[in-house]
Amino acid sequence: MSDYQRLIQELAGTVTRRVADLTAAERAYHDGIAAAEAELRRAEAAAAEADRRAAAAASAVVEVDNTAERLWAEFRGRTWPGQRGGSAPEPAPVTVQPTLDLDDNTTTRTLNRVARQIEAARRADTDFVGNHARLPLRVPPLLPLVGAAATAVAGLLASGLVAMADAGPPGAGLLRAAGWLAYFAAPFAGIPLAAVWLKRRWAARLDTGGVALTIFGGLWSLCAVIIALS
Repeated sequence: MSDYQRLIQELAGTVTRRVADLTAAERAYHDGIAAAEAELRRAEAAAAEADRRAAAAASAVVEVDNTAERLWAEFRGRTWPGQRGGSAPEPAPVTVQPTLDLDDNTTTRTLNRVARQIEAARRADTDFVGNHARLPLRVPPLLPLVGAAATAVAGLLASGLVAMADAGPPGAGLLRAAGWLAYFAAPFAGIPLAAVWLKRRWAARLDTGGVALTIFGGLWSLCAVIIALS
């Protein structure tokens, strides 16, 4: 009877251990399934984020390419007569381009910054009316003053040459001719200065009206110099 009880106890212990092992195995199985599902969700979220960044980068690339094509077309339209602009340059080979890190938003920010810089340069150089930037309203009235100042300097230089010629040095005829040529060219002396000033300050070209205003100021300045020296 004692052997029977001992066998019953061993059987009960074996059954208990079996139940405990099955319970632990089931718990480990469910924990593994939960961890795998969580990892799958993280992978899906990372893939969705990578797709979003790739789509944003592709959109920025398309925008940069379109802007570059438009700028190149505008550049071809500004060539000098007799010159023909070629096709747009090809992108640099992949082997010489810097490696872009797609693990963060650096690529997208870089492409967006380039697109904004190109667009800002285009807006600074062009408007919706003409090929060049529109001048502020305060600038055209200053062009006669630029022409007057340049003409005054040129007129004084011309008068100095004529005065030197009147003194009778060797080559007086050449000095006198140079002086009178300087007199005739004095009203136009402000044109290069005004053109450089507008180009550097406002990225604008000195048009026909600007040239006329500059010469107008130069003529009045030349008349004043002649009257003052006569």
